[in-house]
This record gives sequence, structure tokens and C-alpha cells, in this order.
Amino acid sequence: MFERSSLGSQLKQDLLNNLSVSITAAVLAVLALAALTATDPVGGALFLAVNIAVFIPYAYEAYWPVEYDSLPAAVWTVSAALITAGLYIGFHVLFEQFVSPEFVEVAAFIGTVGVQYGITALYASVRNTT
Repeated sequence: MFERSSLGSQLKQDLLNNLSVSITAAVLAVLALAALTATDPVGGALFLAVNIAVFIPYAYEAYWPVEYDSLPAAVWTVSAALITAGLYIGFHVLFEQFVSPEFVEVAAFIGTVGVQYGITALYASVRNTT
């Protein structure tokens, strides 16, 4: 037979699993939100903060093939947040030329998430085949 764990212990394990990634991502998202809101009070800062706070921990847990200890995982999160911020700003500048102004932030968000998952899935597949 198989051993069943209680719902409480499963929830606790899910919450504590990769906790350093989640905490680092949340702190970086708040910092990004504060920095971008000070310079541009329009909604683009919220899209970047959501991307950092939600999608980076999800990509780490769901797709990243290596599970690091706490400090290396936090460094991985900072690196991923810097790459994400660069992608978002790059897409924002690019889409300002081609997209209606009210949709620039949404287009930059979608482009950033797409590239994030593409890179993560590509790295995972390359690492698993070698």
C-alpha cells in the first residue's frame, strides 16, 4: 500500500518548499513596484511586479530542473528578476512603436512571460537530454 500524508502536512510542505525563492521574488517585486511607480505612475509597474512575484517562483518550481539550497536559489531568483526586468523594459520600448498606447504594458507582459517560459523550458529540455 502507499502512505498518505495529511492535507495539513502537504500544505506545509508546499509552502516551505522553495521558500527562499518565494520570499526573494516577493521582496524584489515590491522593490520593482516602488521604483517604477516613482518614475512612471501608469500601470506598467504592476505588470512587472506580478511577473516577478508570481511567474518566477512558478517557473522555478515547475520547470527548472535543478533545485538549489536557500542562498543559491535566492541568487537564481535575483538573476531571473533582473533578466525579467530587462525583457519587460525591452518589450515595452519595442511595443511602443507598434502597439496602441493603452495595450503596451499588456503586450510587454505577455511577451516577457512567453520568453521566460520559453527559455526555462528550453534549458530544462537541454539539461534533461544531456
